[in-house]
Amino acid sequence: MLAGCNPTVVTDPELVHDRVEKLIIQGDFKTAHRIAESASTQLSKKNPVWAWRFRLLDARVLLREGRNDEVLALLSEGLPSTLESSDIALERLVFQSLAYTSLGRRMEADKTLRQAEILSATNPLSSSATSSLTSQAFSVLGTIYLERADLTRANEIFHRNLDLAHRQNDSYEQALMLLNLSVVALRREHFDEALDLSEAASNSARNINAKSLLEKSRGNTAWANYELGNFEEALTQFRAAEQEAKLLGETDDRIEWLNNTGLSLYRLGYPLDAENCYKSALQIAKDYRDVEEETNAHVALAELFLQSNSLDLATEHTNKALDIAHSSGRTSDELDALFLKSLIAARQKDTNQATQILGYLDGNPAIKPSLRWQVEGALSNVYAEISKPALADRWYRQSITTFETQRATIKREESKLPFSTNADNLYDDYIRFLVNHKRTDEALQWLDLGRARTLEEGLGIVSPDFQAAIKKPLNVRAIANRLHGTILVYELAPQESYLWAINASGTHFFKLPPESEINEHVKKYQRAILDSRDTLAESYADGIALYNILVAPAQTLIPKNSPVYVIPDGNLATLNFETLLAPGGGIHYWIEDATITDASSLKLLAGFHPEMHAKTTKKLLLIGNPISPDEKFPDLLNFGTEMTSIARHFPAASEAVFAQKQALPSAYASSTPGQFSYIHFVAHGTSSSAQPLDSAIVLTREPANPDAFKLYARDVIQQALHADLVTISACYGSGSRVYGGEGVVGLSWAFLRAGAHYVVGSLWQASDAATPQLMDRMYDELAQGRPPDVALRDAKLALLHSQGVFRKPLYWATFQLYGGA
Repeated sequence: MLAGCNPTVVTDPELVHDRVEKLIIQGDFKTAHRIAESASTQLSKKNPVWAWRFRLLDARVLLREGRNDEVLALLSEGLPSTLESSDIALERLVFQSLAYTSLGRRMEADKTLRQAEILSATNPLSSSATSSLTSQAFSVLGTIYLERADLTRANEIFHRNLDLAHRQNDSYEQALMLLNLSVVALRREHFDEALDLSEAASNSARNINAKSLLEKSRGNTAWANYELGNFEEALTQFRAAEQEAKLLGETDDRIEWLNNTGLSLYRLGYPLDAENCYKSALQIAKDYRDVEEETNAHVALAELFLQSNSLDLATEHTNKALDIAHSSGRTSDELDALFLKSLIAARQKDTNQATQILGYLDGNPAIKPSLRWQVEGALSNVYAEISKPALADRWYRQSITTFETQRATIKREESKLPFSTNADNLYDDYIRFLVNHKRTDEALQWLDLGRARTLEEGLGIVSPDFQAAIKKPLNVRAIANRLHGTILVYELAPQESYLWAINASGTHFFKLPPESEINEHVKKYQRAILDSRDTLAESYADGIALYNILVAPAQTLIPKNSPVYVIPDGNLATLNFETLLAPGGGIHYWIEDATITDASSLKLLAGFHPEMHAKTTKKLLLIGNPISPDEKFPDLLNFGTEMTSIARHFPAASEAVFAQKQALPSAYASSTPGQFSYIHFVAHGTSSSAQPLDSAIVLTREPANPDAFKLYARDVIQQALHADLVTISACYGSGSRVYGGEGVVGLSWAFLRAGAHYVVGSLWQASDAATPQLMDRMYDELAQGRPPDVALRDAKLALLHSQGVFRKPLYWATFQLYGGA
């Protein structure tokens, strides 16, 4: 055996080889390198076969550490004639090609790859059933095909090796092939599939303590989340993967995850932090001569400097990326850099060069869908800039269609939610174009096409066929007329924002201030409310300003005490419009003038029929006042009071009540919630910004599974509902994450998605003292035949008109009414 710092003579090469394999799996590359190098030297004369196997094992370690020059030096010695057609020769060529590729030495990489392909023809993959070395060689050959963007051949190799690993019960090879297949899925932009494969690879790697594979799987999961638009989750995972890669000595991975951490930071609005990550990644890539990651860092820096209008720096980094990508033959990187070059040209008013490059990119068969829709969007903007509206219009529609076609490939509901944010700029740019060309009604139709698609598709309101949806414009005037109210549709944008007010007389369009100005007022006014300010008594300036900006333009279109349906955008989804301070007869809250319901889209309102639910049989499902599962969720004095108060409004025979030890997460599903007209929860709630469908109602621990005490939003959407009203009398029941096109996603969204007609959810922490009073009054009104929107409004007005502290919006305005299912 060979061990320790002072190795003894190798007497059993196979045992030593197995030990080094385990060290690689565990991520101990330093020890693996030392033992493999020593064993190869010892066996070089007396056993050339084993000597070369240890040399190849050492090469695997060096490749992972980014030491490509050392790999080439290690493998430069010629093979004995007896090994020239062996598995060893194949793996040697593959490792050489991989090292040349990383160093950007294109000609040498192509030459060795061709030699490997010729040799692999004499080593059919089926022979790997008797040779693990051949399996490894083919696996690395698959990696080479990945580098060459030959995804079909790579996918075939990895799938066949995965089948072989299953047959041989080789856990490490299974994890490795799942990891490789996740990379193929990422390159194909099948992000749902990539998430599943990455998570499967993580589980397999964790079971055998394969630290290196676990690190890579975490990074791939992060990349899938990033591409899906889930930047917060991606940032957390990239940072963890980068630290793991640093500890393991996986230099190539570390550079990639560091650069991708910067991408996530940039998308989250932290450009300076992103720049630091890019520059660190660039320096390490230069030190290790990793041309792929060097190119990626230059591309990222170029984009950052372009957005800050530092065109000289953007040009410098773009040209460096182009030079490296072209010399190394990396087509994908070259296309990314060319796209940046076109954007720089457009910024410099060189529209001829911009359109020439963009046209070339759009016609390139190697372009990825995610780049194609950006290219088409950029073409739209260039043609709009040079007053070619027909061409601009065509490309705007094409860019959105390309995006929606890619979105249709995503199957996971929770993946569709963040992915939709990738189209924000496409829709915003087209809507601005249409508005500028006086086509405001058409702009409204396209705006609504991009709204609430995940919710609508889940409810079966619209077809996933985007082209079919385009051909069916909505009669928005008829929708408002049937609802006997006014619909206010908002679009926030950096340059200027828009409002469409729709009533029985038609559609009316207004321009509003830029998004930043509106957001500043929202932020300040929300802060005042949460600080328990009496914003009415103080005539709070931001509440007045928000009314003047958001409502006053359409004030004459809204009859007193009539229904108003608000379809918000951006941070307006977190604002309770009832709290806005209106003029007329003295400053007062707008709730005194209108019955307000939040909605997600016009398409949802088109299928919204409150009158159909007025005569349904009323049954109540009441779950709450649980046994505290954790000190973070303490028992509250009035949980029981609220439960008793609500239950008294229904005959015992028409209600199902689950309290204390019966208030289990499983009680919801087992009660068949679809049979109830009212569903009410009295409990703590949690809101997840990173994973909104992890938002949950906190209940009693399940006896058979003490770790289970939450009813998650992702579980809620699995149970079809027909309820008139679902009330989540819990903190943050509405959610805390706003997705472009979808609005606030959390528990309220989940109950709407399940089919609830109306949902009451809280925007912030609900008062344990005020909530029972409000809910008791709401159910009193419901019992008298009032519809949910009127009943909730009357209950809020009762608190507002009281003389105590509960008149402040902190206590009554947390509860938002959502409708439209």
